[in-house]
Amino acid sequence: MPSVEPPAEAMSRVGKGTRAAGDAGNSQPLRWQDVTERLTKGGWFWLATVRPDGAPHVMPLLAAWSDSVIFFASKGTARKSRNLAADGRSVLSSDAGDLHLVIEGQARRVRDEATLHRASAAFKAIYDWPTDVTGDGLDAEYGAPTSGGPPYSVFEISPTTAFAFPVDGESHHANPVAV
Repeated sequence: MPSVEPPAEAMSRVGKGTRAAGDAGNSQPLRWQDVTERLTKGGWFWLATVRPDGAPHVMPLLAAWSDSVIFFASKGTARKSRNLAADGRSVLSSDAGDLHLVIEGQARRVRDEATLHRASAAFKAIYDWPTDVTGDGLDAEYGAPTSGGPPYSVFEISPTTAFAFPVDGESHHANPVAV
């Protein structure tokens, strides 16, 4: 599945105290490829979902970029899994070193064997986390202590909008990219 390259636009820097000190801060918006390169490095992500009463729910997790989607695994009984079963709207954010990334999208549970194998391969490549496809989820010898243990449901988020905010305010413009 080829990665979608969304258009990008620079956020305005006309407000008080928002001007860049040098030319680097006035550069073009970040390329989508630069965002996806950071996503493939893994790290901690924070997933925001919507509770049945409309309240937000945020939890840390590991996520893995593969082609044009972000995978994450969750115990089927976890609050985030139950929230996503009712409403797939979600936001995934990450501190990618020089950027803060925010990815909005629709999460859906994946159950087909080919996609589960792709998710398993992504977790192995990015985190060296060995998982096995079992039924309509993933099994593993170990998981995060707070995960509830395997088996795990696998979800994928197809980005609809992404934001990249520079940490230093100079290297890149923050840019919303619509997918």
